[in-house]
Amino acid sequence: MLFKTKNNIFYLCLLLISLRLVGCASVTEDTQGQTKEAKEQAPIVDLNAPTVIPEAVSKLEPENDPESEELQTEGEKQTIPPVAQQEAPEPAPPIDAWQRLRKGFEITPDKLPYSANKQLQRYLNNPHNLNLLFEHSAPFLFHVTEQLENANLPLELALLPIVESNYDPLAYSPSHAVGLWQFIASTATSLGLERSRWYEGRRDVVHSTAAAATYLAYLNKQFNGNWLHALAAYNSGEGVVRKAIRKNRRLGKSTEFWSLRLPRETKNYVPQLMALAYIVKDAEKLEVKLPEISNKAYFSVVELPAQIELDKIIEVTGVDDAIFTKLNSAYKRSVTPPESGYHVLLPVEKSQLLSDFLATSDPATWAEYREYIVKSGDTLSHIAKRYQQTTAQIKITNRLRNDFLRVGQVLRIPPMGEVAVLTEYKTPATRTYIVSAGDTLSEIAAKHKVTISSLKRANNLSSNLIKVGQELVIKAPASGPKTTPVRKLNYQVRSGDSLYLIAKRFDLKITDITSWNKLDKNKYLQPGQRLTLYINPLRI
Repeated sequence: MLFKTKNNIFYLCLLLISLRLVGCASVTEDTQGQTKEAKEQAPIVDLNAPTVIPEAVSKLEPENDPESEELQTEGEKQTIPPVAQQEAPEPAPPIDAWQRLRKGFEITPDKLPYSANKQLQRYLNNPHNLNLLFEHSAPFLFHVTEQLENANLPLELALLPIVESNYDPLAYSPSHAVGLWQFIASTATSLGLERSRWYEGRRDVVHSTAAAATYLAYLNKQFNGNWLHALAAYNSGEGVVRKAIRKNRRLGKSTEFWSLRLPRETKNYVPQLMALAYIVKDAEKLEVKLPEISNKAYFSVVELPAQIELDKIIEVTGVDDAIFTKLNSAYKRSVTPPESGYHVLLPVEKSQLLSDFLATSDPATWAEYREYIVKSGDTLSHIAKRYQQTTAQIKITNRLRNDFLRVGQVLRIPPMGEVAVLTEYKTPATRTYIVSAGDTLSEIAAKHKVTISSLKRANNLSSNLIKVGQELVIKAPASGPKTTPVRKLNYQVRSGDSLYLIAKRFDLKITDITSWNKLDKNKYLQPGQRLTLYINPLRI
């Protein structure tokens, strides 16, 4: 049985071998050739080699496959366009002064209250005047913005001088408020602004702006962060606003600014500022073209180590006289104060010229003369010794008959080593004029830029009557500042006022006041009466 089983297994194996051979014989020679070729080209993979993970491709690039290129005819080859390189974005243009302001706005609401909207319409209805208001800010806007930013104050406040003074440092109000920020004397003193015979700190752009930032921050704190109350107080005083708030509380009314009973000027004051800020904020939407004002300094501050004539600075730097006066309207005389510690403002491009001059020249040559105000206890010999001069030279220069001095008297001190005759008051140059038909004294005076009174005094005239052919002597005005800034002032007569007192207060002539206002000088002024005055703020 075992033998039979072994035979069966043997025959089964033979059958399987035969079938295998038959299958191999049915493969064609061509297939065998292709199989052989395929085996020869097949890659040999070493399963024992370490696995290498390819790095990620940083950017897409067209593949360069030689085999696929051979399968395409030259005309059929497809060119893969290079990936377009994205150009670097152009740097953003530098922001201008207006963009900088907008970024710092904190007070302006999205929708203006009724009274502010009325002010907005008034500004928009006068585009020429609006543009002039903004243009006046150009020399000062950057500095004011810097100071407010440094004090962490809202930048709407940079527009406040437009409401206060039209950004005019020589602005003077009937209530005797002065400068860009319109400080009255008592407020200026409390804020440490100097006021003297030579210098008016309220007109100093640098010092008055620092004082304004301090005062505004103080008011905001006093009114618990309510800027509308603080601004109202800046205009009318803390006491007025506090009284109005207390009254509304007592009556159970709202104490917000819009509900307070305040002076009419104050009620318009805050809306004006809001309207201006709204215009700056939405100028494009309102179709208002703001003047181009760059976000960079217009002027530089140059410190003065000694007294110097203002005309000397103008001569050395070549700065325009009107621009110099606008930037340096704090100085009331033709020279800076005798003490050091003062400065001048000059356009940035001119400041280095003055700095170089101050560093390379003798201070004794900076002024044709020095000025000194006599103080209590001063003597002529002490003053002469202090300035290394002789009493004789000082007496000649100031035309003193004796050694007697009075407190407050201004003395002109010649430079060290100079003889007094060189620094005496110069006699004004004279010329003659022959009166023609139709001439009047006022027209001749205006033509030659002299006053009627000086013309009459020079020719010993007792009246304004002149005759054809008469020869008039005309004395040229004494040298001084080239620019005479004149401001129109609407003055309301107060109780006790007289033409004499008003003329003295504003350094005017009574005849000019009566002429401008067609007044009879023999009639009394009435309280409340309005007068038009043309004043030189530098002489007040």
